Amino acid sequence: MLQRLPVRLFGRATHRFRRLQRTATHSCRMCADKVTVTVTARKVATEEQDMPEAELDLRLQRLLFFSDGVYAIAVTLLAVELVLPEAAADLHGGALLDSLLDAWPRVLAFLTSFVFIANFWVGHNLLFYQVRRFDGGLMWLALMQLLCIAFLPFPTSVVGEHVSDPVAQQFYFGSLLLSGLVMWALWWYMSWRHRLVDPDLSPQVIRRHHLISVGVPMSMVVLMVLVGVGVGRLVNPLLLAYVVASGYTVLGVLEGREPVAAKVEESEASEDATQGSSPAEERQEEPDRTSG
Repeated sequence: MLQRLPVRLFGRATHRFRRLQRTATHSCRMCADKVTVTVTARKVATEEQDMPEAELDLRLQRLLFFSDGVYAIAVTLLAVELVLPEAAADLHGGALLDSLLDAWPRVLAFLTSFVFIANFWVGHNLLFYQVRRFDGGLMWLALMQLLCIAFLPFPTSVVGEHVSDPVAQQFYFGSLLLSGLVMWALWWYMSWRHRLVDPDLSPQVIRRHHLISVGVPMSMVVLMVLVGVGVGRLVNPLLLAYVVASGYTVLGVLEGREPVAAKVEESEASEDATQGSSPAEERQEEPDRTSG
């Protein structure tokens, strides 16, 4: 009996050790799984914060691709009207030069419309840069704005052939007025109570975009009034329209830089803060582990 007692005690100790070993292994596996799940969740959350919700919406991406195509086609159609008259096909020398100089109304109309469409495209990019959500109202307003852009080559050809006619001028400026109003309505729909834009977007940015969007319609109203009072006897209103479009080009260059630069600075600041806080957190955790 006494000889078997050490064997029994050793067997019981071995059994308990194996049970403790299995329990510790199971606990380690559960902890590893929890750590993996936590790290994965944090990684996914970080990626979702870094990537705007707009980039995750395929509907918005398709709308933007379609918009770029419409703008490109509209600009291309403007150049279709730049053709040499059939009567000048056999001209040479000074006669050909005179024929080319006589085509200045079509060239001016092309340049003016090209600059306006380019500004609308830049404004379109600036507005959709702020979009974080998508709905049906945004889609149909964007399609209406594209309808106005696709229509612009027609009034451009009309004013190019009748550059001094007040009816052609009013028709041309009215088309630009409608395009600007739809663009303004598009931004109003996006930003009203932060419907589709970032909830943290400041009211100052929203107000600045409102002022820029309303500028084109107001400019066209002024030009239409000037045409009505007979300013064409002093200067061609199409020249004034080109000056307005050039001014918006400068404004578009300035506005196109600010949001991107601010975004880069914010991202760099957040990365620096994250990198700077990580060693401090590790140093704080080490005394805790030591004390534990």
